[in-house]
Amino acid sequence: MTNPFYPNTQGLNNYYDIGKFLLAWRISFVVLCIFIPLAIAYAFVDVNALVTTSSASAISLFSLIYLYKTKKFKAIFWLFSIAGTVLGNFTLCYVHNLTHYVDFIWLVCAILIGFIGLGKKVGIGIIILNCIGIFIFFFFFLNQHITTLQPRDFDTIINEYLEILASFFVIAYLVHQFVSFQTKTQSALEDANAGLEHQYNLISAKSQENETLLKEIHHRVKNNFQIIISLLRMQSTEMKTEEGKTHFKEAINRIMAMSLVHQKLYTEKELSKIDLKSYIEELVNEIITYSSNHRQINIEIETNVNGMDIISVVPLGLLINELVSNSLKHAFTEDNNNQIKIQIVDLEHQYSFDYSDNGRWQGKDDSSANFGVELIGILTEQLNGTKTLDTSDGTKYQFLLSKIIN
Repeated sequence: MTNPFYPNTQGLNNYYDIGKFLLAWRISFVVLCIFIPLAIAYAFVDVNALVTTSSASAISLFSLIYLYKTKKFKAIFWLFSIAGTVLGNFTLCYVHNLTHYVDFIWLVCAILIGFIGLGKKVGIGIIILNCIGIFIFFFFFLNQHITTLQPRDFDTIINEYLEILASFFVIAYLVHQFVSFQTKTQSALEDANAGLEHQYNLISAKSQENETLLKEIHHRVKNNFQIIISLLRMQSTEMKTEEGKTHFKEAINRIMAMSLVHQKLYTEKELSKIDLKSYIEELVNEIITYSSNHRQINIEIETNVNGMDIISVVPLGLLINELVSNSLKHAFTEDNNNQIKIQIVDLEHQYSFDYSDNGRWQGKDDSSANFGVELIGILTEQLNGTKTLDTSDGTKYQFLLSKIIN
């Protein structure tokens, strides 16, 4: 036989719903067991008391049937909160033959049911309704109640005492269920947190492993570039003409610009971003160091871009390489006042890139003139950008480069 205190909870998916359903069911069952005997007892004491006790019994029976059929517990909490408030205040105001000690306890039960079953806002609303009802009782019915109340006989005393004990039991049970529910909820939360922490540790370990592998990839790519650079430098020594050696050095610089990206990524804490200013400084210094026209150059680099992704920084590095290489070949003289200025500003959806030198530019911005100038145009298009050139006072390039590369 099924235990009436442990009904079937099939169809309820989580602990929260099961706990609330069981609480609604047990409240209905306990109240039914309490008020059926009270209704029988009060039938011989006061007809008005019989109305409230039989109403409570009917509400409890209806709640059990409704819960059994639907498993919808929230409606039952509303029913007990409102019905308990109405019946309790009705008894206070219209049942004059009872002492009403227990009615205040039943009102507390209605408030607790509202708080536990429906939340703080509903609980506060039930408190306000009961405060209004108790105000009406004290100011409009209390004196009439006092003058009407007669000395209690033994049977009435027993009935009222048992009802008070029953109401204490209901309050104790509600508090016990609330504490038990909170304890189990806390335990479930701790278990969930432990599970999340375990998952986090697994993900962190996997992320660390992936980061290590990615760093190793960047390191190996950088090493491969370095091998290519070394081979090209060795090959360049066999070139018979200066023009051939120059072409080799230009190729080496372009490869070095890409190699440096992977070297920076290998040493950066955030693998998806490169410290742009540090990268440009190192790149320009490398270009100047290995230039055949090695001179004293003052470099000024300004940027508000803290980090740039590899997709953007590779073509940007190649672009800077071509600009600096062209300045070294075509602009500067032997004096010590040679200057290059690079400024990159983040404009939300674009980068503003200004490049200038104070030399005398001897080449032309014509893609047919030399490969370097043509490559500048190609790289600008790759960055979805536009460029303008001013050679009236040195060389001044202005680029607007998109952050999104198609």
